[in-house]
Amino acid sequence: MPQAAKPTRRDFVKKSSALAGSVAIAGFASSSITGHAADNKTLKLGLIGCGGRGSGAARQALIADDKVELVAMADVFDHQLQNSLETLQKTEVGERVKVNKGRQYLGLDAYEKMLASDVDVVILATPPAFRPQFIDAAIDAGKHVFAEKPGATDVAGALSILESAKKAAEKGLFLVAGLQGRYEAQPIEMVKRLHAGDIGDLTSMRMTRYLGPVKVHERKEDMTDLEYQIANWQYFTWLSGDGMVELFIHEIDRMAWIAGEYPESCLATGGRQTRIEEKHGHVFDHFAACYKFPSGLELYASTRQQLGCDRTFEMVVNGNKGRCIGNGKVDFTIEGDKAWASIDKSGSRRSRKASGQQGHQLEHNAMYAALRSGGYINNGDYLAKSTLMAIMARDSAYSGKNITWKDMIKKPQRLVPTELSWDMELPKWKVAMPGQHGII
Repeated sequence: MPQAAKPTRRDFVKKSSALAGSVAIAGFASSSITGHAADNKTLKLGLIGCGGRGSGAARQALIADDKVELVAMADVFDHQLQNSLETLQKTEVGERVKVNKGRQYLGLDAYEKMLASDVDVVILATPPAFRPQFIDAAIDAGKHVFAEKPGATDVAGALSILESAKKAAEKGLFLVAGLQGRYEAQPIEMVKRLHAGDIGDLTSMRMTRYLGPVKVHERKEDMTDLEYQIANWQYFTWLSGDGMVELFIHEIDRMAWIAGEYPESCLATGGRQTRIEEKHGHVFDHFAACYKFPSGLELYASTRQQLGCDRTFEMVVNGNKGRCIGNGKVDFTIEGDKAWASIDKSGSRRSRKASGQQGHQLEHNAMYAALRSGGYINNGDYLAKSTLMAIMARDSAYSGKNITWKDMIKKPQRLVPTELSWDMELPKWKVAMPGQHGII
């Protein structure tokens, strides 16, 4: 009797995509909130985390649906909440920003006060350390969730999101992730073509993004350690996950999406050369990683955040019948028999820019369109797994050791303290020294 043919990567990707679609549809249980939305009634929106990204997400949600009102805001810093509120009130959707004093929640427990209110949808845009806990609490409270990326800063948090995603599906509650490339027309078409075999079987991938550092906020005299670290969360690994997790997660997620699978191991290197002062916390300023996937595919990924260096943002995916080159977030070109370009470069620079990145808006458009139509969106699976993939590289670079997916989730690492108070003594984390010790 002849043996069955070994399934190809393309077969795996098609099967995985079909399964994901069926799970999303099956997961749409009855939900009074969703029914409310389908009836075209006003949805009450709450914003938890009032920084620049949170303010932007709130504005985009209000643009996406003219029957959404922002009625509540929460943050640990009053000045940040007030700045966000003032900014939003001055936008084109300002008349639907209706946050009175009684709906302005402050403190480390502000999210709990928000979730105890009558909001229907919450935007979670705090530092990533708090994302797993807030997602879990929001789902338990019966709220639809839009959660910014990354999903977590440690393995325990990412695994928690997988459980929250299951609960959300059982309740018919949305869990939409701020990995906006998944909603952008150009990368969607690019991935579709690669999965259809337009460059043949994938043989290798490379992803590079080099950019500058983020600003450091000076410490005020009356700041506690926790206040200072939250104000500079990008520089503290327990709060941000480091640059490999906090920023490069978009690129990690894109490559996992293209591969149609997650890696079984990662060996990485990294360090800090330019951001070495105490104010720069625990984070590295460069990483380089080699991921190995179960199918044999390899991904070479590198990123840095250093001042005065050349910037680049490039992807190369090689196949046995061609290759795909990406420059930035929406500019893709396929070379080979099935040549294709995502952007018409013959027009003016203005016309090319107009057809550019719109994902931040499109993800909210999709969320509210599905809420109104009775559809269902749950991105919890890839939010958690792409976060785990980024953590693999960080932990490998920190420790100098090869990290396997299996071992990583066997004993889930936890960086985030279980209890927080403003005057607490934070753990004495060190800058990781590969080969000697790590933060893991």
